[in-house]
Amino acid sequence: MSSEKPARLQVDPETIVDDDKPPQTGHTFNIWYLKWAGGDSSSRNYIKSRFRVSIKRDSGYTKASSNSPICLFFARGCCYKGKKCSYLHRLPSESDFGIPTQDCFGRDKTADYKDDMSGVGSLSRTNRTLYVSGIHVSDDTDSILTRHFSEFGAIDKIKVLHGKGSAFVSFRSEAEAQFAKEAMDAQSLDGSEVLSVRWANEDPNPNAQEETKRVAEERAMEAVKRLLKKQKVQKSSPKIEEKPMKSESKKNDAKRQITTSETEEGKSGLLGAGRLEALRKLQKKQPTELATRPLLDGYSSD
Repeated sequence: MSSEKPARLQVDPETIVDDDKPPQTGHTFNIWYLKWAGGDSSSRNYIKSRFRVSIKRDSGYTKASSNSPICLFFARGCCYKGKKCSYLHRLPSESDFGIPTQDCFGRDKTADYKDDMSGVGSLSRTNRTLYVSGIHVSDDTDSILTRHFSEFGAIDKIKVLHGKGSAFVSFRSEAEAQFAKEAMDAQSLDGSEVLSVRWANEDPNPNAQEETKRVAEERAMEAVKRLLKKQKVQKSSPKIEEKPMKSESKKNDAKRQITTSETEEGKSGLLGAGRLEALRKLQKKQPTELATRPLLDGYSSD
């Protein structure tokens, strides 16, 4: 996925003022996470993020190569490097060649999920479903969630838990879920709520587990087909032959002219084909005759 415009500078660190900081609960304030480090990490101090990514407005080319990870701070709406960033400023793509042990941001997955299901994710299984809490549930919550989360990928399913003020949002791919989790955590929908976005636990329903397994197999088959198609296109691409140097071209032209002239003379020249053949035989005999002739007239070794 390429972009013709440079990535936008999303934030200037100097614009972070004291009024934007939450109450101090630690020793060091991290402007990227908008929270204090080294203290209480309770969700009671969970506030709405000041930043939010706009894919249409913020996406663009950077210094990153095509196989670089996606910028984590771009997903959170607070990258201060813009086009000078060494990571990609775009959504995950189906054609991306990701490392299974890492997420789309290049962070290493862990063996197990954290107790609160936050963090990068686990190596134990592919997870395409997010658990979103802090929702002000209404009759149109389903459509509101779709509108906000579909900016970050194709949604397979949304299930709203009306009695708990939460919902499950399932994406087509795990990479899309990874991006949406970072982009929508500590954000709001259409009201003043502050969302908490975590990884969903595995559905205990056997039918749901079979469906998840089937979908994962289909995705893997689609990925293999795309790779095979890409290889087929590369093999069928015409090879560009190198043109000879001008000097070599001139030499070849001269050789062709000599060969052509000899052929034409052999066919219709003054000597004719028969006479040319006799001349060639005569030229072959001369070295032998010279070898048997005495070096000086009148002198012989006999």
